[in-house]
Amino acid sequence: MVLDKQTSKILIVDDNPVNIDFLVELLKEYDARTVLDGPSALEAVHEERPDVILLDIGMPGMDGFEVCQKLKASAATRDIPVIFLTAHHDSESVLRAFEVGGVDYISKPYNTQEVLIRLQTQLKLKKAIELLRHRMLYDELTGVPNRKKFFQDSEQWMTMSKVGIPFYLFILTIDHFNDINDEYGYEIGDEIIKAVSVIVKKMVKINYSLSRFGGAEFFLVFTRISEKEAIEWVEAVKTASKKARLKHFPDLQFTINSSFSVSEPEDTAINQVIKRARAKHKISS
Repeated sequence: MVLDKQTSKILIVDDNPVNIDFLVELLKEYDARTVLDGPSALEAVHEERPDVILLDIGMPGMDGFEVCQKLKASAATRDIPVIFLTAHHDSESVLRAFEVGGVDYISKPYNTQEVLIRLQTQLKLKKAIELLRHRMLYDELTGVPNRKKFFQDSEQWMTMSKVGIPFYLFILTIDHFNDINDEYGYEIGDEIIKAVSVIVKKMVKINYSLSRFGGAEFFLVFTRISEKEAIEWVEAVKTASKKARLKHFPDLQFTINSSFSVSEPEDTAINQVIKRARAKHKISS
């Protein structure tokens, strides 16, 4: 995995100027920021969202253990890896570092190669985890949210609906998709699926969320606009789809059919909104 050092944000937390100078020079190829105490570290983390934190244990006032505990207690910062910096080599201190949520520790005096390798390891792990999480929530073919992400996002829409701010759920389905796959092959079917997502992103300009729910089916949700506006956006997408042409099959046309439902304050689950939309939906296979 290739790392872009210049865009990797490192927060160095240490009250010793000598240690800071050493680390700043060592990490000059990174986007490194330094702070001198625990409270400043917490503030900097919320402002900067660093990729990795190098955190000294032995600071006056709020020590590194307490800083780490506060970071791990917050959903916004708990996933940022913390590497402890310590002059203590006893097993009690090391175990405490891991107990409060640290992912690694570096002993003082520093070994240049050790610092770099341990830092790079955590950066690679963080990027790998982020990639895995992205693949769990976004459709690999189109890059739009998948079914799981749709249901996660629906929680905020349902909350809005319960206080009188409705949303509009459109089911978009590619017509005769199975026939297209049978005649032209699945690669062409994939190209059409990608084309639909591109068309929506290009045509729709306001307050929408597009998800690939599965197969040739997309869910398009509009918030904070009128029903009339939502319908107009979808009609624009359908018109653009009719005119779209694939690069290697310019004579192949595809169309989209749609239906929709409006959320109601009495709805207790997104599936109720989906069910109403499906009741109106005519799917061409």
